[in-house]
Amino acid sequence: MKLFVLDPVAFYFRGKPEKDMPILNGIYPPIVTPFEDQEVSYSQLSNNIKKWNEYELTGYVILGSNGENAMLSEAESLNVLETAIKYIPDNKQIIIGAGQESCKLTLNYMKQARQIGGDAFLVVSPHYYKDQMTDSALLNFYTEVAEKAELPVVIYNVPKFTGINLTLNVLEKLASHPNIVGMKDSSGNMTYFQSLLALQLPEFQLLTGTANTLFPSLMVGAAGGILALANIAPQICLDIFHLCQQGKIEKSRELQLKIIRLNQLTTNIFGIGGLKYALDQIGFFGGKPRSPLEVPDADGKAQIRTELKKISLL
Repeated sequence: MKLFVLDPVAFYFRGKPEKDMPILNGIYPPIVTPFEDQEVSYSQLSNNIKKWNEYELTGYVILGSNGENAMLSEAESLNVLETAIKYIPDNKQIIIGAGQESCKLTLNYMKQARQIGGDAFLVVSPHYYKDQMTDSALLNFYTEVAEKAELPVVIYNVPKFTGINLTLNVLEKLASHPNIVGMKDSSGNMTYFQSLLALQLPEFQLLTGTANTLFPSLMVGAAGGILALANIAPQICLDIFHLCQQGKIEKSRELQLKIIRLNQLTTNIFGIGGLKYALDQIGFFGGKPRSPLEVPDADGKAQIRTELKKISLL
């Protein structure tokens, strides 16, 4: 473990010797949690990671929404993290899904996860009592978590699951906290995303949370993306990112348009079941999601295979 100092708080980062190196930058897949007979398959998880390691991904999100975190017990979550870390090289970041409904539960989980390893926590907004999640409540939640977390915090804005869209007012205040380093925004709302970028918040990195907006988000200043599609098409996501960096805008735009339908099928339309089915088709292990989530029907499977063929993954 190498010491990375972010004044006034010191954190441990794996394989990050440069003090001025951006914490969030590039493409991260929020990796799936494989199940066999509804039980976590740690062997298939390790096999998948070995294959993803062949790509120049910045890192991984473990136990995010696509990792079916909400379907796992605490013990299973910690075992998934421990298994994943064994197979992830030191030069790839590990962001851990950690948000729960109270500060206490979130911090208790973080403490246990921190003993295993990782580089940052991805914290989703509490939402069960959403009518009481005012700006004040959310500001207090993220501030308390950030104050006590032993790793940097990445805010996770995902309105389709939480029913909450963090306001610009809250985010502007949170961005000044030395232990909050950025946000994954899965709203898909480009006006909202650009409005946040327009605040020009120093040291606060924005990542898009959907491949549907990868190209336009990069064009307006996103640091990268945490993308479900990067599970099944990591190289294409990386190519879009690097082509934008190189100023090859038309080529990047063309790739973006090619992946839109596949991303819709494996996220919005069929969700995790569709994502896992696509993984099965290309040599990874997806398997079935945990019940009551379902795999696509025959027509849905055919649509996914058609899109995989269009981008030469099948």
